Amino acid sequence: MSAFPSEAWFQGAIAALNADPEVAQATDGWRGDFGMVIDSDTRTVGVYLGEPKDGRFPVPELVSTATLAARAPRYFARASDATWVELIRGQLDPIAAIVQKRLSVRGELEPLVIRLKYRGVAERWLRGIDGLGS
Repeated sequence: MSAFPSEAWFQGAIAALNADPEVAQATDGWRGDFGMVIDSDTRTVGVYLGEPKDGRFPVPELVSTATLAARAPRYFARASDATWVELIRGQLDPIAAIVQKRLSVRGELEPLVIRLKYRGVAERWLRGIDGLGS
């Protein structure tokens, strides 16, 4: 897999997620698109992910932060690249990251909390992702 946070990395990550048989059930009834910003010392990367349809996530797009803001996704998260890598590797709990102000999140939290029962899908998916560097 390509290096994080490239477009190829995100495409591979979503393809792997969509391959999980529980994703259709986990996304049933989901409403809302996603946006995330990855800040590093050298660049800022915006990622837009449309609303899941028919139990599958669409191909993510790397966009400018201005484009991301204009699209106004229902759910939004922003963190440094190091924080994102820790989250993806399972080394940092998302709630702890929010409390520590390492992760900024906007959007209605109730649908996210309801889907915590599908955390195993996310954990399986994230364990299988490569390209995060050392």
